[in-house]
Amino acid sequence: MKKLPVVLAVCVLMFPGCKKALDEVRGMLGRSGSENASREENAKKLDREIRYYNDFLGISYAVPKGWWLYEVNGENFSETRGDITDDVSMDIAYGQDNGKNYANLWLLSFGNLETSTHDNHLGFELDARAVEGAGDMASFMDYLEAYMLEPDDNATYSLSHSEQVSINGRSFELRDYRVDRAEDDYQIMTLSCQVQEGYFFNIMIDYWPENTKAQQAVISSIGKSLEFY
Repeated sequence: MKKLPVVLAVCVLMFPGCKKALDEVRGMLGRSGSENASREENAKKLDREIRYYNDFLGISYAVPKGWWLYEVNGENFSETRGDITDDVSMDIAYGQDNGKNYANLWLLSFGNLETSTHDNHLGFELDARAVEGAGDMASFMDYLEAYMLEPDDNATYSLSHSEQVSINGRSFELRDYRVDRAEDDYQIMTLSCQVQEGYFFNIMIDYWPENTKAQQAVISSIGKSLEFY
């Protein structure tokens, strides 16, 4: 497999060393300017559904036809089941947030840019993370929220909704956050579950508040695309 660079450990809630990880994620979709244009230029519109696998985590994810594929870590996610069998063969980023050491397995970034109006844009980032001292979902979510909601000069993050949802037989912690900025506001939804002992799988979705059907569309899309094995 061709090894793809992990740019600042890009992933769900990554970018160690940046003031706020989600600042980069918000640029993935629906934002004007050169940064957003650059991501779109580097994206590939899929002419067929592509399913990626990670045997170590026991998960696969299909990116739908017609969606834009921004990045995939070819060390951690492969189009061929069986390529990745253990953590030794994977590209893992190590760092620290809020005094907690972590190991991160960044996987995939993609989104839907089909419409010309920003209210329908969705962006997805997938990763898995092992965090020091986080042995269950409750402690992992405490860590995750503390990292997300740390002070930021440019944005205010607030939890607007949380619940447990079932997707393909797995229980996920869903949390939806409002991000208030001077230039505009947007929403970030996280879905997290434990997939391996010590490893927590995360899906982060960014969307515009005007897209009132985003949450329903996201759950439906994930249900069709995500498989555990």
